[in-house]
Amino acid sequence: MPALTKAFDKFAKEVMRRARISLSKAGKNSTGNLSDSLASALYVDKRTNKITLDFNAPEAPYWEFVDQGVKGSFSKKKAPNSPFQFGSGSGQKGGLRNGIREWIANKPIKQWKSTKSGQFISYDQMTHLISRAVFQYGIAPTYFYSGSLERTFKKYKGKLEDAIIEDYEVFFADNFSNNYTIEITI
Repeated sequence: MPALTKAFDKFAKEVMRRARISLSKAGKNSTGNLSDSLASALYVDKRTNKITLDFNAPEAPYWEFVDQGVKGSFSKKKAPNSPFQFGSGSGQKGGLRNGIREWIANKPIKQWKSTKSGQFISYDQMTHLISRAVFQYGIAPTYFYSGSLERTFKKYKGKLEDAIIEDYEVFFADNFSNNYTIEITI
């Protein structure tokens, strides 16, 4: 199924391109780890003519939180439809705080001044303040991955259908005599 294989390959590349752009526009690509971990794989079993397009889960363990958002423990307003929520007890202990600390180190963020003393606060204090705010109020979804997949599928649906038709026309032309007329509609 060469036409469908080629169409799936273009489709997958477009999904990855759109997802990377969405991450960048949302300002969620500070280290580039999430963007770099996006991948897909196309498997073709020539024996069975089975084609599998696999959008591998990004290696960054937090990708679903960035995509779907996370409800806060105090307010669910930022991500009301998210399946994730801070304070549910299902997440990794200290994962948010460690992630925020790493983000502060990589960003880099200017040190903040304390309003009371006028002195700079430490990165550990910044980590605590940011983590507490994120924990209480949540993370808004970006739909960088799921949205890119959905929008690209809408754009490529006709191209994928055409590729299937082309491959079946070639298959039937190669395997049946010219006495038959075959029409495929989708």
